Amino acid sequence: MRVGTGVDTVALDDLSGRVHARLWQLEQALASAHPLAFTSPQAQQAFHRAQIAAQKLRELAQATAEGSRQYSQREHYLRQLSENLSSTLMWNLGRVMPGLIASFGPEVIGGVAIVLALAAARRLTPGSPFDQFVTRLEHSLPDSGQFLSQPLVVQATAHLTSGADDFVAGLLGLPQPAQRGALAGEDLVAGAAIAGLGLVGSKTLQETRVRVHQDSTSETPAPEGYQDLISRIPRADEGASQIRIEHYESGYVVYLSGTIDAGVEPTNEPWDMTSNISAIAELDSGSYNAAVQAMREAGISAEDNVIIVGHSQGGLVAAQLAASGDYRVSDVVTVGAPLHQVDIPEEVNVIAVEHAEDVIPSLSGVAIPAATAAHLTVTRSLYSTAQAPRGELLPAHNLSRYVETAAVMDRSGDSKLTAGKQQLTERMQGKATVTTWRADRVQ
Repeated sequence: MRVGTGVDTVALDDLSGRVHARLWQLEQALASAHPLAFTSPQAQQAFHRAQIAAQKLRELAQATAEGSRQYSQREHYLRQLSENLSSTLMWNLGRVMPGLIASFGPEVIGGVAIVLALAAARRLTPGSPFDQFVTRLEHSLPDSGQFLSQPLVVQATAHLTSGADDFVAGLLGLPQPAQRGALAGEDLVAGAAIAGLGLVGSKTLQETRVRVHQDSTSETPAPEGYQDLISRIPRADEGASQIRIEHYESGYVVYLSGTIDAGVEPTNEPWDMTSNISAIAELDSGSYNAAVQAMREAGISAEDNVIIVGHSQGGLVAAQLAASGDYRVSDVVTVGAPLHQVDIPEEVNVIAVEHAEDVIPSLSGVAIPAATAAHLTVTRSLYSTAQAPRGELLPAHNLSRYVETAAVMDRSGDSKLTAGKQQLTERMQGKATVTTWRADRVQ
């Protein structure tokens, strides 16, 4: 598990802190000792060696502190360089794409036709030698879930998403877009897709009004750690409550579910792909509006302290609520959330938990360097020593596996994680009144 403002600077920070603490203890002990009181040569030699050790410890403490600073600077530089290179490559790919299509279009179409014909032949002759051969081949290759769980695929997805606007600009013969600004980012592409579908009268990805109603009321003690906190996020089950709100004397905690409906045609479920695309386009999504309605009906005002915890789409909504400035959000905790491009104020304490094999956070592109510097990112690899399970499309995105990672966070001795947990604990004390809320689209 990696914990840090970007990649792993916290390891150096922790080492530096421990070395400084031991140095202070040693210097205090040496300051209280009197060399002249040591009459034996052995005692004087031991005191001299302790002084040398203190000097070496001082140099080590300075070196680790400087190493942490330089590591952080290089990390941010490489992240920015990587994004610049991928954006330029995507823009140039867009420029040459018409020529590639003209040159290799017939071959690509022919190849697709052959693949479709072979697939049809397999369905028409089940159990044939050809079908058995393809079945053995499928079992020897990674399935879709294992492929999407490859860290290389996760990183490539982030860069492809960030470069989507550059590709479109190159395709249309436009100048390369700026990395930041009104016409930059995957939000422009998502917004254009929504607008285009709306203009032709399609209901695909078109937002609707939403309404919420309270499902239940109960009481609960405050969560005891990261695992307890994250396990309270509502499960993404069809027809279930998507929002949970706990009211303490000190404020509120809002929990938001992940995506429930992956379809692009809006039904009655606002935690769907339409809300995902609208949120990425920085438009008011159905899930965002539902969260606002539930918070208002639960009595949350602009003066109340709010902690927001979310999984996947719920984490994106949590980040956008914090960025809106409409609420006094002190903390945001997300797991598996595509929030890399959300500009959350630095005064908000953000703990973003991501699995190295989870592709969903990468759908928001490459993280803004300034955001990764200001907020705490926890990255854990689930399958570094084992293959991802077969038969699951996104095994690393499962909320239950993030709950397991939260348990690892609780056991960690990392100082930043400990400080973050202590801060959350101080804001959630005693018993809370719990309300759960169900949101539906109004068709």
